[in-house]
Amino acid sequence: MLNVSKYRALLPEGNSKPVFIDGVRSPFVKSFGALEKADCLELYSRVVDGLLRKLEIDPMEIDEISAGVVVPQPKNGNVARDSVINLGLPAHIHGYTVNRQCTSSLHTIADVAKEVKSGHPLMGLAGGVEVLSDVPITYSKEARQFLLALNKAKSPADKLAIVAHFDAKAWLPQAPAIAEPLTGLSMGDSAEIMAKLNGITREAQDKFALASHQKAAAAQKAGKFDEEIVSIWAPERYEAIEKDNLIRGDTTLEKLLSIRPAFDKAYGTITAGNASALTDGAAVALITDEKRARSLGLKPKSRIVDSFFVGVDPMEQLLIGPAVVIPYLLKRNGLTLENIDLFEIHEAFAAQVLSCVKSMESKDFCQRYFGDAKAFGTIPEEKLNVNGGALAIGHPFGATGARLVTTLSNELIRSNKNLGLIAICAAGGMAGAMLIERIA
Repeated sequence: MLNVSKYRALLPEGNSKPVFIDGVRSPFVKSFGALEKADCLELYSRVVDGLLRKLEIDPMEIDEISAGVVVPQPKNGNVARDSVINLGLPAHIHGYTVNRQCTSSLHTIADVAKEVKSGHPLMGLAGGVEVLSDVPITYSKEARQFLLALNKAKSPADKLAIVAHFDAKAWLPQAPAIAEPLTGLSMGDSAEIMAKLNGITREAQDKFALASHQKAAAAQKAGKFDEEIVSIWAPERYEAIEKDNLIRGDTTLEKLLSIRPAFDKAYGTITAGNASALTDGAAVALITDEKRARSLGLKPKSRIVDSFFVGVDPMEQLLIGPAVVIPYLLKRNGLTLENIDLFEIHEAFAAQVLSCVKSMESKDFCQRYFGDAKAFGTIPEEKLNVNGGALAIGHPFGATGARLVTTLSNELIRSNKNLGLIAICAAGGMAGAMLIERIA
């Protein structure tokens, strides 16, 4: 049995430089399809196991596992720690699960990086998972209170008295909420508001979505995603799933323009074609201290330079956060948009990405948020989401951040570029960004 205190005492020294070693993910697939019989624990366990096998690393070297999960399944409240036990990994590996909405797995990676920067040479598996095919169905508060009272009743007479006063209508299950709990608006409703406020046309959104599918299809055909995907055997048929199945390389602008609005039926511009689809999937990355990595013969792919998380007013523009957090992060590091070689801005909706890009070009926006009457700048199209984004690849809420860190790190190496920036909007009026640097 492992002596934990001895294990901690034997941790090597580091150099306080957090690095990304490698990452893997499952194929991202449309919900209620190939992975509808899977659950979060099973899917996350498979990508954790896949990365450990790919790197051929001794599990004894792992200190913690973390996971982002936005829609948790009741049977596995802490997917990260449960994956340790499920896989039979060393018991000293602690684990935690976090919900920071769509920035969740970016948050878990940033957490490990902060630990390393503080002087602890942590080696952490950080990522996230979402199985939106299997969301918890709840009952009313009245039904829950009835069951608790019935459980406490001591005699048959007491139980009958409780049953006699219960309204059977309370047993009707409640559908999963798709609206923000405090604004009452769905993400799509908020995207519609952003499109109108920023003058983002339906055609511009559909052109952006088309480009996302075309770039993702080209990347898939070229084998760019093969390096990051591990095959998943889907229950109950246990057929191998080896690639993303939401990418539509054969779609056209005409097809996209023909799709009816999904939220504002009369005047809206947000459709199923220019919004990310409900997706099942998981992703995980190995983050550690650079000195510790090299002592183990591990070759880092990128350095995690900095990260920044911020909130915005959810009542105004719920998903505008990337336009705020990108300037904050770059200014803190003495950089401008021109210094960044590749950008990954999460594609929740085409309108949201286009609104964020346009806002950074707006003097009024920059004056309001940064007290600077000068526009922050323009992101060149050729630097943005060069392999497509969530509109084509899919968006398992808890896993997207880890996918973006992996995809961007691999692309920096392939294209011989140096600096990359990731920005993700999230429910609740939140956003996160991360700056990474290729290690030559």
